[in-house]
Amino acid sequence: MTVMDEEVVKAYESLVWWTVRSFRLSEADAEDAVQNTWLRLLEHLPDIRDPQRLGGWLTTVARRECLRLLRTGRREIVGLPQEQDAPDERAPQPERVAVENTMNELLWRHVDELPAPAGSLLKVLSGSRAPGYAEFARTVDMPIGSIGPTRMRTLRKLRSRLEGDGLGAYAWH
Repeated sequence: MTVMDEEVVKAYESLVWWTVRSFRLSEADAEDAVQNTWLRLLEHLPDIRDPQRLGGWLTTVARRECLRLLRTGRREIVGLPQEQDAPDERAPQPERVAVENTMNELLWRHVDELPAPAGSLLKVLSGSRAPGYAEFARTVDMPIGSIGPTRMRTLRKLRSRLEGDGLGAYAWH
């Protein structure tokens, strides 16, 4: 892999957004985390040896970017003085909170409608305290090598169901 193209972004955009949204950051911080994830990919393109592992790599980078934003507690605004009376842009707006709550309810309702093993896998592995694949494999007695492919098939199935209900990628951001 030498050049990042639209196909790569299109293939993994939803995964990156889904990972970032699981941290429940403000909209601005979520956008920063996604943008920084793609920037890290551009910086490390020459280092990518196994393109089939790109989804896991992007998920890890997105999580690290979210954790970095949570650790710093505020966004950097370069070149603009901080005004004392300026409203906190990270404070949730009531209408935004209502929309996000509705979208989250719809998402988790669709996850709940997935067959038991697949839905459980997504719930456990998408939490902020998700176990590693090895621990998860031991817990559910599943071969570790089948967790990633099963997760991706389940995410595709979930995406298809959401899109079938008119909830495509652009409905989420």
